[in-house]
Parts: sequence; C-alpha cells; structure tokens
Amino acid sequence: MRWRREPFRPFFPLGVLLGWLGIGHWVLYSSGITATYSCMLHGLIQTQAFLMAFAVGFLMTALPRRTQTDPPTATELGLAAASLVVTAAAALAERWTIAELGYVAVLVILLQFAVRRFLGRAAGRRPPAAFVLVPFAFVHGIAGAALLLAWSAAGAPGWTAGFGRLLVEQGVFLCLVVGIGGLVLPLMAGAPPPPDLGSSPREARKALAYGAAGATIFASLAAEQLGWVRLGPIVRAVAVGAGLGGGGGAWRLPRRAGLHRRLVWLAVWLAPIGLAWSGLQPDYRVPALHVLFIGGFSLLAFGVATHVALSHLDLSDAREGSPAAVWVTGIGILVAMLGRVVADWSATYFQHLGAAGAAWIVGSAAWLFYLGPKLLEPEP
Repeated sequence: MRWRREPFRPFFPLGVLLGWLGIGHWVLYSSGITATYSCMLHGLIQTQAFLMAFAVGFLMTALPRRTQTDPPTATELGLAAASLVVTAAAALAERWTIAELGYVAVLVILLQFAVRRFLGRAAGRRPPAAFVLVPFAFVHGIAGAALLLAWSAAGAPGWTAGFGRLLVEQGVFLCLVVGIGGLVLPLMAGAPPPPDLGSSPREARKALAYGAAGATIFASLAAEQLGWVRLGPIVRAVAVGAGLGGGGGAWRLPRRAGLHRRLVWLAVWLAPIGLAWSGLQPDYRVPALHVLFIGGFSLLAFGVATHVALSHLDLSDAREGSPAAVWVTGIGILVAMLGRVVADWSATYFQHLGAAGAAWIVGSAAWLFYLGPKLLEPEP
C-alpha cells in the first residue's frame, strides 16, 4: 500500500488542513464572524496538530528507509491521523484535557514506532547522531502534555500551564528541527548523508554534543519559566544556531538549485533570530517568537515537505527549479510573519492578525493545490 510505504502522502495534506483551523481562528475573529478568541487554542493547534502532522509524515517515511525496516502498519497510520484530528477538534472546542490526551496518543504511537526501528535487531542501519534529539523531543512533549493535563483536569497552579506550553510549543520542535536538520540539511545541500550513530568515535562525540544541546534546550525553558526571561531564549538561540549551523551545515548555502532549498535555509536562521530577539526584548516577546513560529517552524515544514514530495514524486525539474506555487507559499508565509510582527506596533492589532492569517492560508493553499493531487493520487 502506497500510504504505508510513503506516509507523508496523507499526513502533509492533513497538516495543512489542521493548520487552517488554527490560523483561521484569527481570520474569523478579525472579520467579526466569531465573537471570542483564544491564544492558547491557536498555539496548541499549530504545534500539536499542524506541525505534528508534518513530523509524523516525515518520521514515519524517513525512519524505515534509513534503518531498512518495515513501514508503519495501517493501524498505526489510522490511529495517528485520528489522534491528530481529535487533538485539533478538542482544542477548537477548548476541551483541553481531551486535546492533550489526543496529543499524548500521537506521541506514544510515534515513540513506539521510532524505538522499534532504532533498537530493533532487524535494522540494517542506524540513524545519524543528530537523531539523539528525537527522544529529547518526546520528553519535552510528554512532560508538557502532563503539565497541561494537570492544569486542565486536576486544577494544578497556573504555572503548570505556562511551562507546559513552553515545552510543547518550543521544546518539541526545537529538538526535532535540529535533530532532523542534521539529516535533511546535508542531503538538501548536495552533501553525502551523515554516517550512522556509533559508526566511529567522531559520531559518538557528535551524539554527545547533540545530547548536550537537547539538555540545554530543556534547561533554558525551565530557566525562562523561573523568571530568566532574557537568558533562557538567548541560550536556546545559541544552542539551536550551533546545532543547525555547525551540525547541519547550514552555515553555507546549498550547492544545488531549487527555491525550496533557499526557503529552508532562510527558515533555519529565522528560528534562532526569533528566539534571540524574544530574549533581547522581552516586552516584544510574543511578536518576536512569531519569527520562530511562522518564519522558522512553518516555513521549514513546507520547505522540507516540498523537498520530500518532489523527491518521491520524481519531479526532478521542479526540485531544481522555482515552481510558481512554491514562490506563493514562501511569500505568503513571510508576509504572514511580517504582518504578525508589526501587529503589536499598530492601532489595528486584530486586523493585522487577520490579514497575516489570510496570507498564511493563501500560501499554504497554493502548496496544497500544487502538490496535494499528486500526493493523494491513487496507486496504479
């Protein structure tokens, strides 16, 4: 079954649709269609549903190929997709307990899937050293969800919700971006794939360095929660920049052509820039972090997804070129980022949020209309 061999096919389009739920929230409110808004709803849908759908699609495709093991089962695919939908729907209804249970279910499905391929005897290869950060991502996600569950279901103090959101909105994907970037960025740049973990003393040292980066990310989030609102994000920015620039090789531009490659490299550096800005100017923390969320996380998601899709669909001309839809996607996301950043400095805050949301939806819709039919076409 094609979807088992290439799970990115259903999960990337699903991620776009889930992203529309979280972004459309601001479009509806700014246009007067809805009377209330929720920053928590928006943030959790985008990180626990939209971005997580892209992560599931990528990891369930890449891990079996790298380790030469079996693809996911139809049950794993179905449960993961259903859990993502439940997470988004429950967050949309502001049923936080159900939303977090759905998110935990996604993490557990993905965790057991990864562990069996990392540690299984049937594995023909091992993941690269950078994938040491994947377990760190799960630790952030499960700990964050547990804190949010304690707050929503057991009436725990408010700090549990604040720290939980830091862990799931930043910690999970900072670890995944640096960890997956250690594999994807060299391949996109035209370099050979990284060696297997444990294949040499050098790879063992790299694994320790990536582990230190994961621990640093967690410690910096804890420090920020404890009041170190300047130091925490700046330390995270340094760790992420070092991991992507040094470990992933993003300190230089890719040697191969392709607009999506340039967008990925831009997103790689917007992530630590947004973090550093939020630490240097805590009064503008929220707009600064949207440089990370929109310009970093979401642009990376679409850039990497474009590379995966064009590679598997054997669209070599498009992979080395600049399709119009990719231009629209990149411009739409960057306009959305700029619109969100300047919203706090304007007298029309919610109108800016609505316009930024509309730009993001237009950009993502162009991507979906371009690649969606190719991804979902039936198997011959």
